[in-house]
Amino acid sequence: MGRPDGATVRFLDLGELMVEVGGALRTPGGRRPAAALAVLLIHADRPVSVDTLSDAIWDDGRPRAVSTLESHLWRLRQVLEPDRKPGEPSSLLVTVPGGYRLRAGTDQVDSRRFAALVEEAGTLLGRGEPDRALERCGSARALWRGRPFAAVADRPWAAPTVARLEELAAQLAERHVDALLDLGRPEQALLELESALGEHPLRERLWARRMLAVYRAGRVDDALATYGRARSLLIAELGTEPTDELRDLHRRMLDADPSLRSVTPVPSPRHAPEPDLPRFPSRLVGRERELERLTSLVGRSALVTVLGPAGVGKTRLATEAARRLTDDFPDGVWLVDLTGAQDRDQVLDAITTALSLAAPATDSSLDALHAFLGDRRGLLLLDDCEHLLAEVAALIEPLHRSAPRLGVIVTSRERLDLADELVVDLPPLVVDDEDHPDGTALDLFLDRWEAAAGPTDPDDLEDARRVCRAVDGVPLALELAAARAGTFTLAEIAEQTEQDPGALSALGRRRAGAQPTVYAAVERTHRLLDDETRRLHRRLAVLPGPFTAAAAAAVAGVTPVVAADLLADLTHRSLVVARGPAGPGRPSRFSQLTIVRAHAARALADVDDPEAAQDRRDAWIERVATGGRPRLGTPEDLARTRALGDDAAALRSTLQHTLVDSPSHRGAAIMAGLGALFWFQHDATLEGTRWIETAQALCSTLPTGVGPVTSLQLSVGAATARAFARRVEDAAPLCDGALRDIGRIDVGPDEELVVGDAFVVLSTSLGFSGEADRAAAALGAVGAIVARTADPTLTLVHRVRARMAELGHGAPGAVLGGLAEVYREAATVDNWFGAWVASVIAHMAALAAGDAETALQWSDACLAVVDRTGRRQAPLQLELRANTLALLGRYDEALRVYGAARAQIDRAGLPWPTAVGTDALLERTRAAVAPDVADRLARGAARLTVAELRSPLVAEGRPVGR
Repeated sequence: MGRPDGATVRFLDLGELMVEVGGALRTPGGRRPAAALAVLLIHADRPVSVDTLSDAIWDDGRPRAVSTLESHLWRLRQVLEPDRKPGEPSSLLVTVPGGYRLRAGTDQVDSRRFAALVEEAGTLLGRGEPDRALERCGSARALWRGRPFAAVADRPWAAPTVARLEELAAQLAERHVDALLDLGRPEQALLELESALGEHPLRERLWARRMLAVYRAGRVDDALATYGRARSLLIAELGTEPTDELRDLHRRMLDADPSLRSVTPVPSPRHAPEPDLPRFPSRLVGRERELERLTSLVGRSALVTVLGPAGVGKTRLATEAARRLTDDFPDGVWLVDLTGAQDRDQVLDAITTALSLAAPATDSSLDALHAFLGDRRGLLLLDDCEHLLAEVAALIEPLHRSAPRLGVIVTSRERLDLADELVVDLPPLVVDDEDHPDGTALDLFLDRWEAAAGPTDPDDLEDARRVCRAVDGVPLALELAAARAGTFTLAEIAEQTEQDPGALSALGRRRAGAQPTVYAAVERTHRLLDDETRRLHRRLAVLPGPFTAAAAAAVAGVTPVVAADLLADLTHRSLVVARGPAGPGRPSRFSQLTIVRAHAARALADVDDPEAAQDRRDAWIERVATGGRPRLGTPEDLARTRALGDDAAALRSTLQHTLVDSPSHRGAAIMAGLGALFWFQHDATLEGTRWIETAQALCSTLPTGVGPVTSLQLSVGAATARAFARRVEDAAPLCDGALRDIGRIDVGPDEELVVGDAFVVLSTSLGFSGEADRAAAALGAVGAIVARTADPTLTLVHRVRARMAELGHGAPGAVLGGLAEVYREAATVDNWFGAWVASVIAHMAALAAGDAETALQWSDACLAVVDRTGRRQAPLQLELRANTLALLGRYDEALRVYGAARAQIDRAGLPWPTAVGTDALLERTRAAVAPDVADRLARGAARLTVAELRSPLVAEGRPVGR
């Protein structure tokens, strides 16, 4: 739509809000006119009331005078129609009864054009026209300049529309990749996926597309490793396993399914809809009868309301029912959260957002909703409706007339009182008493408690019953009480709930009143904190995942003792979850739930300095990674590795920040300090390779460059990582370059020892990969440093590595004695690296000599060292152990360990088999084990860890190699 003088007007709302008038870009004319324009665009071609405009322009929603509102709209009209004559009515921003309306067609508003193009791209993909779909994707991407309505995107009235547009942007990325895959361009699709996953790291469909793209590009190992990365991220961030779609794709890749090589696209949600429902980390307890009733009623009536007080689990029950009913509603199952909606328009916006629905230019959103759902067999779950009963009822009645096959589940504290409405009453769980000694409240509490703290002692059951009675069986309060496991004993929690019911039972009663958003619930708790605890709460936002008190202290700028006290307070208030230690003797870890971290991040941006908090985190990671320069294999080296492993999420965030988002010398220094062995110890060689290569590439792009020693360490680390991953051809040029550089650069005395350690690890990785000549050259460089320094640690690991090299030149039996000697020497000084290398090679030597009994002893010794370092996986060591067990005729055990080794090798993206002789021994093992026994042994083998397989005899001091 243009102006009467013929000039065209275009609204650029995907990014900073701008207006294009007659080809010239203009700003809206100030903060308040910009807010007014934003709310008018959100409701384009629909009346916008004076109150709605006031809410947008003024934070308190009350203009100082009616003339003040008019003055801001006058300024906006001047921007939209600069040539309009005085007294001439506006043709764009018109006055209507009770408010105003912005006359703007789809072609004039970028967000509406964008939505239409994304929808059209999906339709074209469904028709098998990827070339045209790709064209639409390109047009849509050209419109996207950043976060919609950037300056006001977080305002409550804008948030639903912004969320809908951001969801469409994520779908656009998927459809763009789908089109490229359909056209047979997997490498180009991968380029698009890198940025898409950077913006949407928790979007499983993007991970599925990346798996498929690298698979079609011929990189099967990378495809399998991608699944591992996705799974680790989902578990760390959401506490959930991947969906069936991602797991099935992984299984098909392991089975080499030939159909994956075709150009059939990954199904998009529009054409093969999956229920977009939350996945809960715990099972539904005590609601079996209600769940059965709800699912049966949905089949009998178009509207079922789940009714009950706050905190009884209405959302959880409705979600579980919707998931069960997916097959009955093939056109889609949609969850609509109405917690933050305040009026009919916002209810409509929330529904269209959940359906990813764009309104056509000529119709209203309501018309578009009726048209979309008209002939579909879908299920709509409207959650948290009690504050919008009239508005929801007014939408549902006509919707059922236009969409007779639509099912609706509503959760509310009051019924809608509509015809044909069926109700499922959901009271609190039954509390144990004389009539119900085993109440469902106790079942729920014990389920949640034991998931966190382990089995309940029978003597503690009475304390558990006291908790259930104190909170009146309200599930939310029970779960909050159980969440304190690890912070307080069960007896302490029972005493707290009885003596001070304000924390748990009062929370349940508060939820019976008005509670507009989950964020508001967090904010209410947040306001109760003192200043120091608030500061820690918001600064924890830069730790996205499990973290220790040491990391919390670093980002907050307090001592660890103070941080521990503050964390105990936050845990007590359920703003932090106590996750327990990663292993025996390790520090406790904590985490913020996603919604809590979102609140903390907003508070950090509002009243603090996010960059300063990030800098404190990054500086702490650098100190841990490089401070003191711990020597290879020493207890200090192991302590550093464990410390960074306990705060792996913080480490990854720091690397992302210092190597990718804001590249700096700090990122290069951290990766140089860590090297490749750190990632090998954490079963993350592929990830480590990516970080090291990113740091290495950074060396040539930083304005001042990095020091020659840091550059050398990164080259050695990259070569080592590639050798560990069996990418010998890629490792060779880096290794050769590092060997040249060590003779040319000036390395100081302290740096010389660290460089020597790095070359020992490089030589070891090359030796395991069969690259004997380069391994020997790297070992020679270490020998020169040993000759100059006589350093005891470097001398020891050099001797161990030299014994490893002897295996290829002498009789295996003759080598065993020397290996036993250096193993004992390394064990005496508590050097885990020396003991590990010596025991692995001794195991291989014993196998080569045909001495299976001795080989098994060395296997026990090796797994004991690996377990001590904290590694859960050791694929080569497990493969060698399985071969040893097969030689001993212990076929049942061997088959089980073969299964574990194969699963770990697949997860690491390595070729199978790795060791010489595995194929023949595995075939012999399979022939010796009955099929039913083999099936039983296979179940759970993939989840076996080093700790479960090592022999307890080694820990008791059994001699090795005799």
